[in-house]
Amino acid sequence: MKFDRYLRTDRRPITGRRLAAASRALRKQAEQVALFPELQPTETPEERCNRFDAEAVATLKRWRATRAADWRRARHKLRNLPPEIQAKVHQRWTQNRFMPGDPVYLLESIRAVLKETGL
Repeated sequence: MKFDRYLRTDRRPITGRRLAAASRALRKQAEQVALFPELQPTETPEERCNRFDAEAVATLKRWRATRAADWRRARHKLRNLPPEIQAKVHQRWTQNRFMPGDPVYLLESIRAVLKETGL
């Protein structure tokens, strides 16, 4: 079965450029709420970079989990089909070299074959 590899969940290194950008963003945010001291940002540029990295890793993990759930759903649907329809789906999936290895495309192939066969 074909499939595409997914992104890795690595953190980006904290460089001087990232720290300078975080400092500018924090300074801009502080200027925007200058009249309200309780809304002033309290984090350091390093903490801001770490927070953004943690959010990026969490988002990628959610995306990967969603994609894995889609693959499980597609395989479950495929296994519950009769063998002759499974063969048609497999043929459609493997012969089209332009179809990406994505669970959504496998689910669409299953739907199209079921529609062709009238099930």
